Amino acid sequence: MKKTLSILFLALSAAMAIKADPILVNVGPIVNPDNGNGENPRSPILIPVLYIDGYTLAAGDGTLGSTIQLLDEDNNVVFSTYVYIEGDIELPETLSGTYTIQVVRGSQTFEGEITL
Repeated sequence: MKKTLSILFLALSAAMAIKADPILVNVGPIVNPDNGNGENPRSPILIPVLYIDGYTLAAGDGTLGSTIQLLDEDNNVVFSTYVYIEGDIELPETLSGTYTIQVVRGSQTFEGEITL
């Protein structure tokens, strides 16, 4: 019995020590950008790369110069920030639930979903 409890304690301690890896936030274009004359651009669209770890949103490639916003189920903006530099963005810990995340970059808008 003592050996079983010891093994259980070690397993529980190891599980608590493991930090979850950041989760990739999948966002895709919701507005098809054009080049001003109604035609699609010839260059591929750079999809923004975002990761979330708890309340920390890591903004990477394709987010510089973008506005990131969270919308609630009624499409109200509950959080918004402009990305001046690539790096971590701390989200308010008062938010909880599932939100639509939008990355707005010029005429391009990308949308996905996150759960806090």
